[in-house]
Amino acid sequence: MRPDPPPFRPAVPRPAETPPVLLPVGAAAKRLRTNAATLRAWERRYGLGPSGRSSGGHRRYSPDDLQRLRRMLDLLRQGVAAADAARVVRTAPAADRTPPDVAVGDLLTAMRALDAPALTRLAGAALRRYGAAGAWTAVFAPALVAVGDRWDATGCGVETEHLASGILEAALRGHLAALPAEGPRPPVLLATAPGEHHTLPMTALAAALAERGQSSVLTGYLPGRALADAVATVRPHAVVLWARRAATADVALLARTARAGPAPVHPAGPGWPTSPADVAWAPLLASLPAAVRALTVRAPAPRSGPA
Repeated sequence: MRPDPPPFRPAVPRPAETPPVLLPVGAAAKRLRTNAATLRAWERRYGLGPSGRSSGGHRRYSPDDLQRLRRMLDLLRQGVAAADAARVVRTAPAADRTPPDVAVGDLLTAMRALDAPALTRLAGAALRRYGAAGAWTAVFAPALVAVGDRWDATGCGVETEHLASGILEAALRGHLAALPAEGPRPPVLLATAPGEHHTLPMTALAAALAERGQSSVLTGYLPGRALADAVATVRPHAVVLWARRAATADVALLARTARAGPAPVHPAGPGWPTSPADVAWAPLLASLPAAVRALTVRAPAPRSGPA
């Protein structure tokens, strides 16, 4: 049995096309394991403020900003005075502020060596550099597929897949936890079909959605009645039902879920037919970028004040 391949397989992974993740001060502080008051003080005293802008024009911390602040924290832990540390950070070459590139081969080397610390470090670096969508499509998914191919060919590698899946899931969940959705948007309900117990691909989708300010509820495997109950409770604006294998891609469950509420129900994963005969449900989500576009609800425009 091979590890679950990702449900989203871009033809040519291109992480450089993924927009950078921009964080408000609270989320940036959480990512750095410090507090918002500290970041505001560093901006006021040393000019280490956010350089990015959201679509609404609000100031946001970019990946480069976070890298500079990590360097600041490292220097402070080494006993360097705050003013001196800030001067070092401000004058560092731009190249030193960018998270390192992470290639599929780097991840595979750590996976095959069962090197958990290296895997954790590489996963974090990939998420900081590319964001969840880019890291998944360009690094995590190809490495998992390579491990699965070896498993199919030789029967070896289950220990590699189990270790890597657990570490990548933890990294994605940590990334997700630091990216709270902005604004009152209805969530997306993410579930796996009965018999599908791995949630790693759906965790990647949840993190990619959070990067766009879209909340989600990730339930994992749910039987039919429980899935219908979840739809009634969550009242999502969309439902995603993932299946890796044709044996678990239950078309009847998909149809029942579509009748459980007004939200469109999208099949996702290689188990579903690419052109289902029934049109009772929403289109198949065949790529992660397409899924993010289809599932993200734009924040409501602010109401104008009285004239």
